Amino acid sequence: MVPGDGVRRAMRVREFNRQAGIRKCGGHPTRSLDTTANRWDQALFADLELIREYGLGEGLSADTKADDEALAEIRPGCDLFPPIHDFDKWFALQGAWNDVVLTTVQNPVMVSLKKPMASCLADRTGLKVTADDPANSYLKAVTERWLKLSKADWEAQGQGYTYAFIDCGQEYYGTLRKLLLVERDKMVEQNREVLTSFAIHLVEAGYVP
Repeated sequence: MVPGDGVRRAMRVREFNRQAGIRKCGGHPTRSLDTTANRWDQALFADLELIREYGLGEGLSADTKADDEALAEIRPGCDLFPPIHDFDKWFALQGAWNDVVLTTVQNPVMVSLKKPMASCLADRTGLKVTADDPANSYLKAVTERWLKLSKADWEAQGQGYTYAFIDCGQEYYGTLRKLLLVERDKMVEQNREVLTSFAIHLVEAGYVP
């Protein structure tokens, strides 16, 4: 997964795997595979258009409630790994990819963009944002702010925090996406057999792209 429009596709696959595991353990998931309630490390993998459409988070949405209800039904101690062939191999690649991403954000080009992003966010919102990790520190500060505000105040202010993240993060996430696409192509080529096999078994399990 890289920042940008591919995030929703990746979220959909992850949601399918999650629901398959819940069903295996006795739960009855009902929320749509197209849910965007679970953002999967938004500080690294930001889809700015998704954020523009739905905000930085969706709070206690109907999708979140549906997921909680499904999880309440599962058998205690049940392993939620989905019963899909080669899932374990695909899942292991997620960890390897995350290492690549964390290395890439320390690339000198990315490091040079962190301070301007932090300054932009702080100037726009007045929140405390650290230059070494602007995205994470900003999202944490926004969450803390959200918890302190009334629903009416958040509805009045929340959009401002959302647009600040979008505007101040354009260059940062655009650059990260370009760097990661090169690395992704390498990783896909190196692991094509595993990825192809998992894709076939995913469709066999009922996934519709």
